[in-house]
Amino acid sequence: MRKFVVFVCICFAMVTQAQNESNLLAFQKNVGGICKWDYDKKAAVVLTFDDWTPGQFPLVVPTLKQYKLVATFFPLTNNIEKTDLGWKSAQKTVENGNELGNHTLTHPDITKLPDEKLETEIEEPITLIEKKVPDNAVISFAYPYGAGAENPQSIEFLRSKGFVGARSVWGMSDYSYNFAKEDDDYYRIHTFGMNEGTKNTQFYEEIQSVIAGGGLLTFLYHSVDDDLNSYHDNWYAQVKLDSLKTQLRFLKTQTKDVWVTTFGNAILYHREASCAKLIENKSDIEKERHFVLYIKNENFKTLVPQTLVVPLSIIVIKTQDEGTYTSVTQNGKEIPIDKQTNSFIQFRAIPTLEKNNNPMEICLKKM
Repeated sequence: MRKFVVFVCICFAMVTQAQNESNLLAFQKNVGGICKWDYDKKAAVVLTFDDWTPGQFPLVVPTLKQYKLVATFFPLTNNIEKTDLGWKSAQKTVENGNELGNHTLTHPDITKLPDEKLETEIEEPITLIEKKVPDNAVISFAYPYGAGAENPQSIEFLRSKGFVGARSVWGMSDYSYNFAKEDDDYYRIHTFGMNEGTKNTQFYEEIQSVIAGGGLLTFLYHSVDDDLNSYHDNWYAQVKLDSLKTQLRFLKTQTKDVWVTTFGNAILYHREASCAKLIENKSDIEKERHFVLYIKNENFKTLVPQTLVVPLSIIVIKTQDEGTYTSVTQNGKEIPIDKQTNSFIQFRAIPTLEKNNNPMEICLKKM
């Protein structure tokens, strides 16, 4: 019986390692690689709310906090300034872990604007948001009416302004991890639009589909109000608060497999993971192992400064009888160990842009 148990344990460890290897990017045998999504989740889901309609701050923001979920809000900055709380509501929204993106000042079709007006519609929200809510870098964009998502000139303009990605208002996700076959694809992200006619079962099915496909799924909401229409939020495609809560409760049950994050974080992570590389330096597995995590893609380095780089989830493969690591540090600062078994160790580390002459060394140590 004892031999059988040992055999089963060894087989389980081999299967677990094989599963890890198949889910890793830039995998190297006996070294490891980069998880496709943060915390080694199977897929990513982003909730987005457009326009800053009257029900979003009083209803949506506290409901997200209740379920410990986050979202990206694409406000019209003029709408923020018209509310009673003004920018205090935007500040509170970001304090809760949400993101504010850019949806222009007045919701025009950006493909029809003269250059000077286009600059105003895009630049002023960036300046306003980053001045009023300094902890929120404006790196995400949502096209009014979806106009511009298929326009190369619009995409190039957004890229030149430092946006890492943009969301449209139509188009079904193909649910696959390789949704960005070229850089422009990050600026025409598809979305599933929610409205009063959307059945909760459709929401559930979309999430199950993206888990199976391993990709990115975004949902688009506009108006949200309660059954009494307390906030008179019937601007566009109203979703009742009870329906939103039902959807969020289901999403919360899927967080074992789904990374629920902001639009900016999802796009940054996918960009980084797709072009980063884990390199092992001289190591002594009896005591410690040393690594550096690099990003070498020139387009990425031009677009994203080191200050905006997000941590990547890393899995390091352990050799047989390598033992247990008690700490992981990067540049001498301890970082949490997310998971450790006999065959691997998982943690999150910040990639270094190759142009940086001071790579942030990762060190795994034993007692």
